[in-house]
Amino acid sequence: MTLSTVPTEQSATLPTGISTNESTPEISVVIPALNEQENLELLLPLIQDTAAQLELRTEIIVVDGGSHDDTQMVAQKLGARVVEQNERGYGGALLAGFAAASAPYVVTMDADLSHPPKFLKDFWEQRQEADLLVASRYVPGGRADMGIGRRILSTVLNRTYALLLGIRLRDLSSGFRMYQQQVIRKLDLQARDFDVLEEILVKIYVAGGRIREVPFHYQVRNSGESHAKLIKFGWAYLKTLLRMCRLRYGK
Repeated sequence: MTLSTVPTEQSATLPTGISTNESTPEISVVIPALNEQENLELLLPLIQDTAAQLELRTEIIVVDGGSHDDTQMVAQKLGARVVEQNERGYGGALLAGFAAASAPYVVTMDADLSHPPKFLKDFWEQRQEADLLVASRYVPGGRADMGIGRRILSTVLNRTYALLLGIRLRDLSSGFRMYQQQVIRKLDLQARDFDVLEEILVKIYVAGGRIREVPFHYQVRNSGESHAKLIKFGWAYLKTLLRMCRLRYGK
């Protein structure tokens, strides 16, 4: 399998790991959701099946952003824990999910089936090789099924961030990730839109964390409307980029 790894020049000072026993989940799966009832009915059983195949003790946390359908009811019926986010946006959803997670490894994934649960096997097999594993659409072996407009915007975004920040990664905006819990607990995050993904990655990198990209096939969402409005959030991405440049270069 082809991997892209970011070498670091300094070691991070990170909190000690959380203790585990037979009743503690080995992995927490955090899923931000807004009106995702139909998709969750398909996704949650798939996650549970994959976890059973891997013999993983798994907790599924659905972070509800104020759904008007039966997202919460469906999630609870299918065995997930529902957490309501207190802060706005995708960044707010991740903060709520991170706070609720109790396992030493935390996976974030979308509710719309664009992130197939079977990929958890790739994450789990490489869990000790990085502080952050990124399911990457743009490394050799990765693919992205998306419209031409979104593909262009995504490519420009990722290349701009990577170039200006001097980070040798190809997919900084992928939301399908596995984190070590001890790493994310230390982060002080300011972004509240989808640009939180870049902020998390840069802060882990600057702290000396190990980051690795794993080839991944991104697929279009199953149903519903995407909540990722890249043009709408362009200003937020720009502000985050400026903050990350100051953090990266100490200015």
